[in-house]
Amino acid sequence: QDGVWIVDGGMQRLADGLTACAQSLGVTFRFGAHVSTIDVDRGRASGVSLSDGTRLEAATVICNADPASLASGLFGYAAASSVPPSSPSNRSLSAVTWAIRGKAHSFPLIRHNVFFSDDYTSEFDAILKNGTLPNDPTVYVCAQDRDGTAGNAEDERMLVLANAPALGDTREFTTAELDTCETNVFNRLRRCGLEITQATMTRTTPADFNRLFPATGGALYGRATHGWAASFSRPGSRTKIPGLYLAGGGVHPGAGIPMAALSGQQAALSALADRASIFRSRRAAMPGGTSTRSATTNSRA
Repeated sequence: QDGVWIVDGGMQRLADGLTACAQSLGVTFRFGAHVSTIDVDRGRASGVSLSDGTRLEAATVICNADPASLASGLFGYAAASSVPPSSPSNRSLSAVTWAIRGKAHSFPLIRHNVFFSDDYTSEFDAILKNGTLPNDPTVYVCAQDRDGTAGNAEDERMLVLANAPALGDTREFTTAELDTCETNVFNRLRRCGLEITQATMTRTTPADFNRLFPATGGALYGRATHGWAASFSRPGSRTKIPGLYLAGGGVHPGAGIPMAALSGQQAALSALADRASIFRSRRAAMPGGTSTRSATTNSRA
C-alpha cells in the first residue's frame, strides 16, 4: 500500500541483474535464437529445436510466451496439447503507444499519469463491441525519467498509451485510422493542459504487438480479467505435458513485471519439485531373502 515501486536505473536493470546472477551460476544464454518446436518424447518434454536446425535436449522446458502461442501450434503439434485453446473473445486489451523523447509543457507530470475520457462507456463500447479505436480515448502517460515528484525535464522519455482492441492478427488499422487516433490522443492531453514537444516518436500498434507476441492479437495482459473468477482461469505453471512449464504475463498470477516475475518463480519451484519427485533408481532383482512370521501372528504362551 505504499505505491508503485521502481528500479534504480530503469527496468532494464532488473533484466541485467537476473542475467548476471544466472551467468554467475553457469547459465548460458542464446539471445535471438528462434525456437521452432518444443520437442516431446514419450509424452514428456525433451528439449527444443531451433530454426537453424540445432536441437537442445532438456529434461525441463519453461516457455515464457503467451499460452495461446502454444495452443495454436506455433511451437509444434506435439506441444499444442499442453494447454487448452483460448478464444479471441477472451483476450485482454491491446493498445496504440507512442514512445517519445521530448519535453512536456504546462502540466505537472509525475511518473504515472492518467487523463480520462469524458465518456468512458463509449470508449469501451468502441473497443470491445465495435472493434474500433475510440474517438475520445483515455490516455496514460508514463514520464519515465521522473522520480515521483512533479517537475519538468528538458529532454525526457515518455510513453503515451491508449487502449485498443486486440485484433492485430485479423486486421491492421489503416494509416488514416491510426493518424486520427493519434490526433484524438494528443487533443485529449491538450484539453487537460499537457502539451508535448517531441524530438523523436515511435508508434506501436496492435498488429505490431501481435508480431512481437504471436497468436495474441496484440493483447498485452493475457486473458481478459472481466468478472471475479477471471484471474483463476489463467493457466498455472504446470502444463498437461510433464517437464513443460509456463511463465510470463499470460499465466497465473497475471500481467505486469512483479506478477510475471512471480510466475517465473512459480515455474522454477514447480520444476524443481517435480524433478525431486522423479523415481530415478534402476529396478533390480535381488536373489535370496529371509522368511519371517507375520507381524499379526500371536505366539502361544
